[in-house]
Order: sequence, then C-alpha cells, then structure tokens
Amino acid sequence: MYTFIVTVFSLVAAIFVYYLFLRQKSKRLTLIDRGICPVCRESAIEIKRNKSGGCSGTNSVIFICQKCGYEEEFHIPSSGCGM
Repeated sequence: MYTFIVTVFSLVAAIFVYYLFLRQKSKRLTLIDRGICPVCRESAIEIKRNKSGGCSGTNSVIFICQKCGYEEEFHIPSSGCGM
C-alpha cells in the first residue's frame, strides 16, 4: 500500500511540475511574440534560426536577445501549406 501511495504522489507531483514548466514557457513566448526579452525586458529579441517542419509539422525557432544573450528554442505549430 505504501508503494502505491508513493507512486501516485510522485506521478501527481511530476505532472504538476511539468504543467508549471509549460506555463512559464508560454509566458516567455508571449513576451517574445511582442518583441520583449523575458530576462532583461528590452526590445532586442531576434530570430536566430527558423527550421520548418513541413506542412503538418512544427517550426523549430530559436530566439536570441542581442542585449543579454538569452537564447531559447520553441516549437511552434505550422500554419499549413497553401490553404
């Protein structure tokens, strides 16, 4: 019984931590979409690399801040092809 409780608690904790991670990453992407660096709050964000994943894949985009050196990769859904 103890093993089951620990396993369930660990699973719930892992899901909660992953949820917090995704929420923070979403907040950072929202700032980046507005052109603001999430670290230094300056308008110095640029796209370092943009790799297309095709019509139904995701785009792998790396953003970099020219002021503080912040760099992060995001996987953004593709807008589709020719519709």
